[in-house]
Amino acid sequence: MDKKHKKKKKKKILKEAVTQEVKNYVRANNKEVKIMGLVAEETDGHSNIYAMHPYVALKYFKSDWQCFSDWESYELKLFSSFLKTLSNHTWEQVYRTGSSVPKRGLAYTKYKVEDVKSEAIRNRLESVENKISEDISFFELRVDQNKLRVHGFQCQSAFFLIALDRNHEAFPM
Repeated sequence: MDKKHKKKKKKKILKEAVTQEVKNYVRANNKEVKIMGLVAEETDGHSNIYAMHPYVALKYFKSDWQCFSDWESYELKLFSSFLKTLSNHTWEQVYRTGSSVPKRGLAYTKYKVEDVKSEAIRNRLESVENKISEDISFFELRVDQNKLRVHGFQCQSAFFLIALDRNHEAFPM
């Protein structure tokens, strides 16, 4: 192999390595990091997920199980209050709502999909489970002190809402 061919091959390997490395990173400017609540060690104020304020993302929500149109007007108002409460917490505060007995507030409750009693909710969660990282856990949050619940997972500062649970059917009382 001549010198020129070796040099060209070396550049190609280096370019492929760099291209692969770049694919592993998401590029976002400081404004986008703030808007999306991304955790980045390099960014002041965004290096600790526990200090981030949650927001709700509907990327994986499907209305095939339950839709907001199934909820009564007062339940939708409770959901609006839930959104405000959630966003006023940090993730650390959300986690702590599930650590006391009896649970209080948002009542963060982590669970395994196979433990969900409602087949419809379990199927909904399983369909999403196949699309996300296996190290992500599902959990339930309390919308009100009665039966209204939501199910989903956390990624960065987002709570990805997957299923509404108007009658607490995933884990009946």
